[in-house]
Amino acid sequence: MVQTSIPAAEPALKGGLDGRLRALWRRAAHVAPEHLKAWAKTEIAGLGLWSPVAIGAGAGFYFGLKTEPHWMLGAGALVAALVVTLRVSRLRRVSAGLALAALGFTAADFRTAYVEAPALSRELTIRPVSGKLLSIEESARARRLVIALDAIEGVAPEALPARARVTWRGAEFEASPGDRITLRAGLSPPPPPAAPGGFDFARRLYFQKIGAVGFAVSPPVVDAADPGTETRYIADAIEKARTALKRRIIDVTGNEGGAIVAAVVTGKRDGVSEESEAALRDAGLAHLLAISGLHMGLATGLIFFTVRLGLAAIEPLALRFPIKKWAAAAALLSGLFYLILSGSSWSARRAFIMAAIFFAAILVDRRALSLRNVAIAATIILLTTPEALFHPGFQMSFAAVTALIAGYEWWTARVSERRSHTLGARVRRYAAGLAATDTLAAVATAPFALYHFNRVAIYSLPANMAAMPLMGFWIMPAAIVALLLSPFGLDAWAWRLSAGGMEAILTIAREVSSLRGAVSLTPQWPLVMLLAMTIGGLWLCLLRSPLRLLGLAALPLALLIAQFVHAPQIFVAASGRNAGVVPPGAEATLYVYSKRRDKFSAGVWAEVSGFDPGATALNAMAEAGRCDPDGCVMELPESRVAAFVEAPAALAEDCARADLVVAFFPASAADWKACKAKLIDRRSVWRRGAHAIRFDKNGAPQVTTVGDFRGRRPWTGGEDFFPAE
Repeated sequence: MVQTSIPAAEPALKGGLDGRLRALWRRAAHVAPEHLKAWAKTEIAGLGLWSPVAIGAGAGFYFGLKTEPHWMLGAGALVAALVVTLRVSRLRRVSAGLALAALGFTAADFRTAYVEAPALSRELTIRPVSGKLLSIEESARARRLVIALDAIEGVAPEALPARARVTWRGAEFEASPGDRITLRAGLSPPPPPAAPGGFDFARRLYFQKIGAVGFAVSPPVVDAADPGTETRYIADAIEKARTALKRRIIDVTGNEGGAIVAAVVTGKRDGVSEESEAALRDAGLAHLLAISGLHMGLATGLIFFTVRLGLAAIEPLALRFPIKKWAAAAALLSGLFYLILSGSSWSARRAFIMAAIFFAAILVDRRALSLRNVAIAATIILLTTPEALFHPGFQMSFAAVTALIAGYEWWTARVSERRSHTLGARVRRYAAGLAATDTLAAVATAPFALYHFNRVAIYSLPANMAAMPLMGFWIMPAAIVALLLSPFGLDAWAWRLSAGGMEAILTIAREVSSLRGAVSLTPQWPLVMLLAMTIGGLWLCLLRSPLRLLGLAALPLALLIAQFVHAPQIFVAASGRNAGVVPPGAEATLYVYSKRRDKFSAGVWAEVSGFDPGATALNAMAEAGRCDPDGCVMELPESRVAAFVEAPAALAEDCARADLVVAFFPASAADWKACKAKLIDRRSVWRRGAHAIRFDKNGAPQVTTVGDFRGRRPWTGGEDFFPAE
């Protein structure tokens, strides 16, 4: 009986299971379209949040071009997209997105033309330089001066850069912003990236109208004061006030905490030591040095609640007048004052725009905290200063605030309105909120930290959990009190109190950064990897339906891309006088031809390779290769040979035995023709910038240059590099 019943039951069981699966599939096929339609309707309502993304895409496309486009390209695309948007209803959403992208492209093109100014095309020997001092950045070892140039000896007026940035390392200094000064300095063009794909300082300086950088060999001599225009007078007065306040804070506190408080208040970070900055960075507290939403929110929030509390204590006012709106107006004015005092950096502008929208919403009885406000802030910044798109501060600031508000909206839609208001419950909510905030901000900013700085702090959560209460309840309140008392000269005690709290944060930073494994280092990320993570993060934050979960696919995609990208093995400096080698499999090892030449470039090479420049010893090639007065030969894995030649007489021999030859001199046409190896000479880097070399699976060297990334744009100079006169 048992043997005959089992085979008979199996078909029935199988048929029942198949039937249930078919029924489930039919139900899913029927229900899925309905869900997709509902989700699509939800996302269409929120398409406006993607406006700054489209604008940024257009600006990014403009900056990514290798040659300067005609101005009609962006304007024509904008007009065409607007016409389609107004006339063709079926394509309205697509054409509106293209119009926003064209708007970003046009804004970037206009901004580039607006700030255009001459820049040096070659190095200049030491000579007199005169102009108006615009700003001063001071540190313990040097002062960095930005000068609006009147004249450079030997430079024609039509070729004179608008501004120069000059470093003075001497002790003698009596100039102030607004003074007309003369000094002797050696100048050079703005520096190109030290490695292909590296940060482009020249592009940043171009948008600041700085066309020359250098060092002074004599102290500035102050000439007669320049009356200037009223606008310039106001700007000079603000800069003098910022400098004077920074000096005041540092003088009355006399410690490193005071220098950091000065950076938080005035935006001038030059007084902060490299050791303290490194400790804050490795502990995940570097955001304390940038004027961001944290500082703006604390400053304006404290003013808002203090004013509102004070007005609420006056019963006739509290009962008859809108004291909440009065407090919002006071907070708005305090935010504007803080923006001006802090120097109006990218992150400060974003923070102020967000705060302004927040308090303006209170004034008109609207919802204050939303992703729409973030989109408005991003749109304003991208249209007025589109170059901000590539600034790490802009990217990390908006990444953090977008993730935080998206997380807040997700959580408030699910949390119960009924809450306990006991002291213990409030403390638990505060701790949980702080942990969630720090976690979201750390996750959102990690891709940008890895891309720009090749590092991320592992223990940022506990460090921020310990530091943020000190910032909110000790340091910022004391700093606000000090600012209110400073006109009366009674501020010293409050600055010292604020600096004491910052010293406590520094202690936390030093302890956390000293822990084993506190920092994770990675080789340089390719841009496509960052774009994948950025799009995935935006998809996850800006969408509201379950479709948002598709944004999580960015993580495995980025990891897949990483498997096909390898760090360069050889670097050649833009000067053509030094090179570095990172043998595959080496642990924190960078071998350089010369330990004295191009030290900055060597530090960049270490970062690109995933090493810590501060902890990585700079090793000479002689330690791993064969060197003599004529040059060095390095044997790499898989029988590859790289030769670095100092003497022209040794070039032919190295060309015959090496796979790659780097000549620290201009090779002749005959040398190029006779060399069987891949040859890079000094003229190569003069023309195309710093080089990076990888070896493919067949052992052939693959060369990438700075010129491959930059092309010829207004900030690249459009000219080959030449040595000093």
